[in-house]
Amino acid sequence: MSDREKINKSTGATRRTFLETAATAAVAGATTLTGGAALMGARALKKLHIGVVGGGFGSAFFWHEHPNCVVSAVSDLRADRRHKLGEHYRCNNVYEEFHPMLQDPKVDAVALWTDAPSHAQYAIDILNAGKHVISAVPAAMTLEECARLVDTVKKTGLTYMLAETSCFHAATMSARKFRLEGQFGTIYYTQGEYLHDLGEFHPGGKPSGLLRDADGKPTWRYGFPVAKYPSHANGPIIFVTGDRTAAVTCIGWKLDNEVYRHNRYNNPFINITFFCKTRAGNSSRIMIHHHLGADGDIGERAEYFGTKMLFMEPRFGQPALISHENGKLQPWMVEDHSGILPPELQKYTTGGHGGSEVYITNEFVNACVEDRRPLVDVYEAVAYASPGICAQESALKDSEWVKVPDFGWHT
Repeated sequence: MSDREKINKSTGATRRTFLETAATAAVAGATTLTGGAALMGARALKKLHIGVVGGGFGSAFFWHEHPNCVVSAVSDLRADRRHKLGEHYRCNNVYEEFHPMLQDPKVDAVALWTDAPSHAQYAIDILNAGKHVISAVPAAMTLEECARLVDTVKKTGLTYMLAETSCFHAATMSARKFRLEGQFGTIYYTQGEYLHDLGEFHPGGKPSGLLRDADGKPTWRYGFPVAKYPSHANGPIIFVTGDRTAAVTCIGWKLDNEVYRHNRYNNPFINITFFCKTRAGNSSRIMIHHHLGADGDIGERAEYFGTKMLFMEPRFGQPALISHENGKLQPWMVEDHSGILPPELQKYTTGGHGGSEVYITNEFVNACVEDRRPLVDVYEAVAYASPGICAQESALKDSEWVKVPDFGWHT
């Protein structure tokens, strides 16, 4: 029996069981955007003391501004980023390598913003040390890492959250509310896009700053399989629909460039497009393209096709579009969700990544303090990561259909 077959056998659930569970979860969460089930074994806290690891993206959040959170430690291997973190969070308890932080009794939780290939193992280390964890995307690089991550959360009873920014865009939060209220009817088709041109591969193109560090050394992004970074495109869809991916077929597009001839991942693809069959029997199309005829990060968005309503998130600077049953497609003004935030955070909703960082901050702190599961918990996290892992496999096998393991559902 292959590793894939073992994972499918150990975690698989029938379509009927999935739909019953999803329906129950929808009813339970319908009263509030941030509603979540209580966790078994997690520690109730009056105030969360968090350590922040990684001074790039890690300095974009608002832990120190949340009334129920204190930044008690920061860490980065680079001195300039350690200094940046310390200044931003007004914290002088500083570590270089972060593992010694895990022995610090002043730290209840860790915000993990390291390189993508390290996320799963580092999150497992943090959980095994008795700390809650919020991780940057993606959650994992392999199906085996997905399974280990789920098992560790179940074993420890601690909180794991994935900081998927696209799930906390205003339009996506509205779409989730529409689904919980039943406005879509049945969502039978979805499509998601993550379009981010790297620039330097075009004639005369300027370096993006993502592939090499200041010394010219390749970063973890150099040749990284874009299929394994899927959650900006498929995360909102799974977050909104409550469905899961059952199987994928993928076409990868190769670029004749040194980066895509020689990289540590043996990855030839810079653009991928994959088609999904969901466990509820529906379909979805996912695009992740890093070589475009346009400059920069131009799109992280999704569209939802329901029997009663069609909703398209904003695209290329254009407004969101909505159409109710038998109606015409028309512009839709994005809702203001700042009322779910404490007053101290409401001024930060126009920040980076569509204002999502402040909602992510609030959701993780509240989940830990209220002893409940976060909206994007470990089961959501691996449901976002695993279709991309399988899509990469499909692309390398001439678009062969690949089954996606079912890693379960929160209880």
